[in-house]
Amino acid sequence: MPDRREGSPFAALLRHAPPAYSAEDLTDDAVAVLDALGWERAHLFGHSMGGLVAQRIAIRHPQRVHTLTTSAAVPSDAKGLTVLRYLRLASVARFARLRHPDTPQGNLALATAVARILAAPGQSIDEGDVREFVDREAAHQVAAFRDQKAQSRQIGAKWHGGPLADITAPTLVLHGQQDPLLRVSAAHAIAAAIPGARLRTLPDVGHFLSQDTWPTYADELRALVPSNSER
Repeated sequence: MPDRREGSPFAALLRHAPPAYSAEDLTDDAVAVLDALGWERAHLFGHSMGGLVAQRIAIRHPQRVHTLTTSAAVPSDAKGLTVLRYLRLASVARFARLRHPDTPQGNLALATAVARILAAPGQSIDEGDVREFVDREAAHQVAAFRDQKAQSRQIGAKWHGGPLADITAPTLVLHGQQDPLLRVSAAHAIAAAIPGARLRTLPDVGHFLSQDTWPTYADELRALVPSNSER
């Protein structure tokens, strides 16, 4: 990608300069993975920005989607300043104040700090909750949680596709009731816009999905996916 100044990821929502790539490119990349695997269709699950991309895949490539589960995401057709109505700006400000050295231990400390901001109030988070993720990224010489240029490109990728009302796949909308980054109103907006969507808000769950939340999410996904469905 061009080595240009990107600024704050959230400033990308307001930027009028041409983006590095479009939101359509992100959806097409995901479908290219299905092609490479030889999968005609898949059950999509996306969390946070992944939920945003999953919504748009279901709009742009409906024939490739069995079911859609979008978790802790904003509505895919919210644009520019309208996204801010769903953000808790106090958490955004806490991200801006994080400072950790660009070293392996600094990366682990930064990832832990990010997870603590995203966790539900009172949830205990330590290095063990993020170590596997940090080590996996380090093996590929990546530290996504400190790459503001990549985050700005992703947040700034413009969507020119259709609205959520175009989604035809069976849809589940999940959101933690204690999400410190995104308001639960985002999930209500998504569920209201997608025909037949089911909304499930989860008590004591934040934006960071620690391992103790995984069984609950797995149960919700199993309930959505028909037992006899094919890949």
